[in-house]
Amino acid sequence: MIPFVLDLLYASWIILAEFAPYLLFGFSVAGLLHFFIPQKFIVKQLGKSNFYSVFKAAILGIPLPLCSCSVIPVASSIKKEGASRGATISFLSSTPQTGIDSILATYGLFGFSFTFIKVVVALMCGLVSGVLVDLFCDHEKNDLDKTSQETDTNIGSRNLKQSLNYFFTDLPIDLYKPLLIGILIAGLINNLLPSDFFTGSFSSGWAAFIGITLISLPLYVCAIESLPLAFAFLSAGISPGAVLVFLIVGPATNSATIIATLKIIGKKATLIYILTLVVIAWISGYITNNVFNLTTSDFHIHEESIGPWNHFSGVLLSAYFLNALINDLGFKKSKKQKQTEPKKQCH
Repeated sequence: MIPFVLDLLYASWIILAEFAPYLLFGFSVAGLLHFFIPQKFIVKQLGKSNFYSVFKAAILGIPLPLCSCSVIPVASSIKKEGASRGATISFLSSTPQTGIDSILATYGLFGFSFTFIKVVVALMCGLVSGVLVDLFCDHEKNDLDKTSQETDTNIGSRNLKQSLNYFFTDLPIDLYKPLLIGILIAGLINNLLPSDFFTGSFSSGWAAFIGITLISLPLYVCAIESLPLAFAFLSAGISPGAVLVFLIVGPATNSATIIATLKIIGKKATLIYILTLVVIAWISGYITNNVFNLTTSDFHIHEESIGPWNHFSGVLLSAYFLNALINDLGFKKSKKQKQTEPKKQCH
């Protein structure tokens, strides 16, 4: 039992150390973006119903470190300020798939080619879904603004203190638990499953795309959190194309996001959004496997590539997450104390 646990921890640490430098740098850039790009600017840029707004929505969404749930309040604000359904859905589509932290971490685990494909696909998902929604839905009477108020957010500028708090507290609190769980699951899969566990049509054919899609649609997983799981799938024999499908559909959809999207842009636009996302994911997966000819062996982690800098970065990342854990426990304790305090009586 003890050797198995040690092997699991070692395998998990190797995965963590492999992309820790990229993840730390990505978190830093995310904090800078949070400081320099206020939500007011985003709303201003996307307030018209045309292709240019759809394009800008996709471009702006790619570097922003927002997951599939945290993107909802921003999208709601954009819609409420007058942006078309197309620009709103373009932002909803491209933003949770990427983020500067996810892009750098993807590069650390999967290399430049796969990362480039992933970013291009996120852009295409935003453009195509936005254009289709504008063509088929934007002529409908806009009676959804009142529902968007349910997820409204403060769209003012941020000061340095707020951005530092976002970097040291808000961002890691949202990510450290599922990310560490994902890394442990990846280490477990790497230890238990042989590299050729998934073989035949389920590893690379359309059956793999359908199976991964059915897993991804209801699953809540952010762009960063999905990477260890994606690597575990890859290590077990799933093709790079099927892994790409998981990295597209998983972060961009989940049950909570779909329900919120129905309220913000309506049923028809939500259906177009989901179908477009799935179709583009499948086509991209097929192209990745059969045109770019990427194979599972191209992505194996080699322990000899893990240097002292990776281990040092892994320690820093662990300390960063430990700080988030302490802040999270302190916040929960403070909240619990407030709930148990007796209410003052008026005399």
